[in-house]
Amino acid sequence: MDQEALSRFFLGEILILFLLVRVFFTIASRVKGARKPEDVKTTVPEGKANFILRRFVLVPALSASFFFLYAHPSWMSLFSIPLHRLGIYLGAILGLCGLVLLTWVHLSLGKQWSAKLQLRNDHDLIQSGPYSRIRHPMYTALFAVYLSLGIVSTNYVILILIVAAVVSIAARIPQEEEMLIARFGEEYKKYQQSTGRLFPKL
Repeated sequence: MDQEALSRFFLGEILILFLLVRVFFTIASRVKGARKPEDVKTTVPEGKANFILRRFVLVPALSASFFFLYAHPSWMSLFSIPLHRLGIYLGAILGLCGLVLLTWVHLSLGKQWSAKLQLRNDHDLIQSGPYSRIRHPMYTALFAVYLSLGIVSTNYVILILIVAAVVSIAARIPQEEEMLIARFGEEYKKYQQSTGRLFPKL
């Protein structure tokens, strides 16, 4: 299997597994307890520019790039990254690790997971599972999967779009922490001292 075929194989596998995990836990969270308007206590609006950039620019651009990579590979070959097979394998391993962590995070959060920056009336401060060492393991997992897709694609266009998406999502973290401090106060501040934001604190 040459580099191009190996790249497309791992890219497709990781992308499909990622979508399956997201769809499964989205449905599962709704089955366990749909987030009704009256159940939500706090919602922090995301910056409009950042939201528009990610939802209406980066996501369509990435979707189009993935499509053309498979439908018209000759077009995308103009932006190929000369990456050794070992680099593709390492990128795939990073993606699989991210998917395992993402699954663990979803299992730890249960029905408290939300794609929006919001808290339920009965929201608990989860400090078990991956949250015992990392405050935002969901972002850690997403960044690992996204960067994996960028690496195994061996394509400059996709990698640049992925990095832009990671930066856009990372901009949500300070807002989320402010929301959690406002809700849990000193409890969350003590939690911050014992955990790392995206990686375990040494």
